[in-house]
Amino acid sequence: MSGIELLVGSVLPYVAAVAFVGGIAYRFSTWSRTPQPGKLTLYPTEGWDLSSAAKEAMFFPNLFKGDKVLWLIAWTFHAALALALLGHLRVVTGFFDAAFRSVGLSLSHAGFAMLSKIAGGAAGTALVVAAIALLLRRLFLPRVREISSGPDFFALLLLVAVIASGDALRFGSSPVDLAETRIWARSLVMLSPRAPTNPAILLHALFAELLICYLPLSKLMHFGGLFYTMPLVRRS
Repeated sequence: MSGIELLVGSVLPYVAAVAFVGGIAYRFSTWSRTPQPGKLTLYPTEGWDLSSAAKEAMFFPNLFKGDKVLWLIAWTFHAALALALLGHLRVVTGFFDAAFRSVGLSLSHAGFAMLSKIAGGAAGTALVVAAIALLLRRLFLPRVREISSGPDFFALLLLVAVIASGDALRFGSSPVDLAETRIWARSLVMLSPRAPTNPAILLHALFAELLICYLPLSKLMHFGGLFYTMPLVRRS
């Protein structure tokens, strides 16, 4: 095992997991201890219920009212990200293959590969386009550039690197070996890592591990801050 394989495939996955969990715990602890001008609520609106929360989380209606262009970019990005995460779950576990067969949907290996190619290709393309659009928005919109800092650009560049390296695996000449990837995933869970040898997979994994480590420290952590939104302060 080379030094890169050892670092990326055997050491950084655990470092990233600890940094991610510890970072999120720290952020939630900090938010919970921050003085608030009023009672904390999930959404600062009257008549809140579970359906309105689900609607906001899935479709961003408030963002749509405020900035329709940003809404289109953000919703496309998050929808494609959800699809990509489901695809990664299939890559490392084979869960969806078994689930499809359990309901009587018998697809051949070629059929699964074609379904993955179409769905994964669409998600990867949408992700990279949306991420680049968000980066260009920070670069060229004066009102957004004024409130952007180095860490904001670093997070977006790291995100683009993760997506682009994943797309290179999808569309490039070095396809993912599902068997090797699943062996690696299982070995990590069993605390006996067997790192992959494909350089393209290692590069994608490296960028992803760095992003996971950095995520709790960045504004990308907004999905957690959703639960600590400030209530509206009403003046009498």
